[in-house]
Amino acid sequence: MSVAFKSNSREEDSADWNLIDSSYKSRNQMRFQIPDRVCWIGAAAMCLGLLLLTLTLVAHNTSSVNQWDTKYTSLIYEITKGRDSLRDERDELQSHISNLTQEMETLQDQYTSVAASQDKLQEQINKLRLNRTDKPCRRGWKKFNAKCYFVSPSGITKTWEGSRKDCKERGADLVIIDTREELDFVKKNYDTTWIGLRREANGNTWKWVDGTVLVGDGFWREEEPNNADGDEDCVEFLQSVSAWNDMPCSSRFSWVCED
Repeated sequence: MSVAFKSNSREEDSADWNLIDSSYKSRNQMRFQIPDRVCWIGAAAMCLGLLLLTLTLVAHNTSSVNQWDTKYTSLIYEITKGRDSLRDERDELQSHISNLTQEMETLQDQYTSVAASQDKLQEQINKLRLNRTDKPCRRGWKKFNAKCYFVSPSGITKTWEGSRKDCKERGADLVIIDTREELDFVKKNYDTTWIGLRREANGNTWKWVDGTVLVGDGFWREEEPNNADGDEDCVEFLQSVSAWNDMPCSSRFSWVCED
């Protein structure tokens, strides 16, 4: 009975040890399996985090790219607009230059035509002067530099208009004094007389009887013309001072005609 009891006791101890060993192995297996699972979950979480970070960076970069694309498009638009504006200005300037060139060419043609006409006119004037040099003056007229002069009869005076009318009836007009030589000639031969110079209605321009405007300072007496009476629109030649003086056209003086 005793032997049998020991045998059973050993078997029971062996079974207990097997059970303990199995439990220990099972625990060890579980202990090694748990860290593997934790590592896998951590790796998955890390991958997920990296994925989210990547997506965030991609989204941010996409937004930045879109912003730069918008700025680039706007810049291109402004540059294109500026280029078109400059091109329009260039075309306008070229058109203006073309118009100015045409106008200049037209003016040049006109100038050439006027110059040719002036040369022709001067030639005709020279011929007329040559003819007049050979032409004697009428009786009672005096000759000076190819021109003939007539002085009113002694003691007779007329208004400026009356004097001019007399000259026209003689086929001439009131004298035009445009050189110092002619002024000296009139001074030596004639007394104070009307000459063919009169103020225009606007009060600022003096014109000769042939329609030409007085050029330069003329031969005015000092402080003349002064229009002292407010209606001094006609001009007399003062022999005493060898100069001009403005007087009312209704005044009466002798006169000199020029042919």
